[in-house]
Amino acid sequence: MSDPIANRTLELACTVGSLDDAIEAMEEGADVNFRSGAPLFLAIVNRNRGIINFLLDQGAEVEAFLPRKRLKQAMTREDLIEELVACAPYNPRDIKIEELQEIDSAIREVGVEFLLSELDWDNATRFRDSLNAIGAGSSHRCVAEFLQWARSENGSGGGLSDFLSSHDNAVSEYRERYLSSGEDLVALASDFLNSPEDSAGE
Repeated sequence: MSDPIANRTLELACTVGSLDDAIEAMEEGADVNFRSGAPLFLAIVNRNRGIINFLLDQGAEVEAFLPRKRLKQAMTREDLIEELVACAPYNPRDIKIEELQEIDSAIREVGVEFLLSELDWDNATRFRDSLNAIGAGSSHRCVAEFLQWARSENGSGGGLSDFLSSHDNAVSEYRERYLSSGEDLVALASDFLNSPEDSAGE
């Protein structure tokens, strides 16, 4: 039987993203799957990828969060974590118009490679998720496909600059797709943030 105090500690650690506290809670007898997977649910909702990875190592059950078909499609641990994070309901407070505008401008000037060369993975995927939340369909598809392609193609962990330069044509095509979307991200984000009731119900 799991320790109720350790379980509460684990829940809090999964909410705030404290790996040290999560480790301590497990050492003190927490059940990684208590309350039908509450720790994993909280880590997913808060997009704490490091905590999700830790919980998976501890035997967290993912079947309640992903259909069997999507589980089979996740070829690597990183794929599985991204699939789980994609289940998280989007929090409108996460969208910052200034950041969207800054990244959008950089992509238009530099190209989609900016997402990998200047941003860490969490910020790149947060930009992708923001595009989806505000309804920027074409831009979102382009960015999502680019990030997925780059992750799968560069899975060997080789040098990023070598990878980007050796796939220059493909990277350029993604940039052209992004530029051709013609979506006004600032306007879309403003509309989204000004109608939280509608976005929460979608």
